[in-house]
Amino acid sequence: MKAEKFWLYFSLSFLLVVGFSLINLTVFMEMRGEEEEQLYLLASQHFKHYLCNPEHRGDEYVSINPTQEGGYRIYTFEEPGNPPRAIRIGIRQELFEKKKDRLLKKLLFVEFILVFTLVFLYQTVVEGYIKKLKEKEEWVRGLMLSLTHRLGNFMATQKVLLALLKKSYPEEINLKKLEKSLTKAQKDFHIFTNLVREDKGLNILELNLSEYVRESLVYFEDQLEKKRVILGLRDFWVRMDKADLEDVLYNLIGNAVKHSESFLHIRICPKGKALIVSNDVGKGAGGGMGMGAELTRSVLKRYGYELRIRLKRRYTAFLRFT
Repeated sequence: MKAEKFWLYFSLSFLLVVGFSLINLTVFMEMRGEEEEQLYLLASQHFKHYLCNPEHRGDEYVSINPTQEGGYRIYTFEEPGNPPRAIRIGIRQELFEKKKDRLLKKLLFVEFILVFTLVFLYQTVVEGYIKKLKEKEEWVRGLMLSLTHRLGNFMATQKVLLALLKKSYPEEINLKKLEKSLTKAQKDFHIFTNLVREDKGLNILELNLSEYVRESLVYFEDQLEKKRVILGLRDFWVRMDKADLEDVLYNLIGNAVKHSESFLHIRICPKGKALIVSNDVGKGAGGGMGMGAELTRSVLKRYGYELRIRLKRRYTAFLRFT
């Protein structure tokens, strides 16, 4: 967060400095035009004064026919009645430089105060906004932890009751289906608990991706019975926490299975360090894939891995372990 805030304030300061620099450049270009006009008018006035009074030799900034041109800006006028004779009026460069320096100092001082004030006000607004977002985030995280904790207790109780029922009715098919449904519900909610608990310690291991893909497919056997499953699995080891990898694959494959119509294709590319999951996209798939994909991206972000979704004629998910 500190790095993001620094770049936020730095970007604003940079944009303000660049903006004021462009304004200053425009002002200086205009000043140069004004400078030429003012100096010419000043030289013209002293030339006319000289014509009325040939003894006139200028003042501390203006010289009539200066003996040297260094440090002067020279303007030449023809004397009326004697065209071959030219009168040179020299104006010291420092005359305009003093005015320019005074204007520049005032301009830079005002801009410095303005930039500082704008950045301060911007920082105050942003800090307040970030504080509100953080408070809301903490509230949502607390709510999610409370809900998932209560749900976990409820599911644990149901599992105990289910185990007691299975002892009494070991061959009951509906109980087996209920047990599988409970397990899937636990998997669905586990990723929420995983994400809201930021203090979770990661136990990173070398895990064979193909094995965990096959394990994830077991949860969706019933949904895949009437669909064609194409597997191109090869041994490929990834460095992840076991629970995180299970969450990622369960959500990724679960989305693909849920929204498929007739087939599911899963392929591992060891050379490309990628897992590719695609299907033929059911008619109602457009609005149901976003949440699972975002949750999966949040988990993968911990490891610097990337998930890209392409939704055209087919739904295709590219999970890159690089």
